[in-house]
Amino acid sequence: MKRHVPSTFILLLAAALAIPFAASALSAGERTAALPKDFRAWTHTKSMVIPDKSHGLYGFHNNYANKAALPSLKKGGTFKEGSVMVISFYDVVVDGGMTTQGKKLMDAYMKKEKSAVKTGGWVYAAFGPDGKAKAIDPIKDCFDCHAAGAKNTDYVFHKYID
Repeated sequence: MKRHVPSTFILLLAAALAIPFAASALSAGERTAALPKDFRAWTHTKSMVIPDKSHGLYGFHNNYANKAALPSLKKGGTFKEGSVMVISFYDVVVDGGMTTQGKKLMDAYMKKEKSAVKTGGWVYAAFGPDGKAKAIDPIKDCFDCHAAGAKNTDYVFHKYID
């Protein structure tokens, strides 16, 4: 008589074995990234809006940078270790001829960290309006675009605007 191992057991075993390998693909910073509580007290470097709802970065953006990131944002060059930028995304509201920001959609975070070798030395993370981490693939969801469009600026798209 043949014995069949239940397929549910096999799936659970495969998942249990895969989790440590998936976690090891991330740098320590990617596993522990947290939204800085005081980032709105940092320097506001610019605002912009992408009004097209079909665009992957739709929304009203407010960009913030810590002190370590400011020199490179202002003058260019490589960002130093510990540079952090946060972009808050808000819904776009058009009412009575005015375009303003609506409810918060998310915060995107990038931090310069040498251990993040697979993502050009940057840790990428995203947080919901409640501040809780969102599940992302830092390579597919962030770095691939930064590598294609901002390699010459240390993978950073935006510049400081007075």
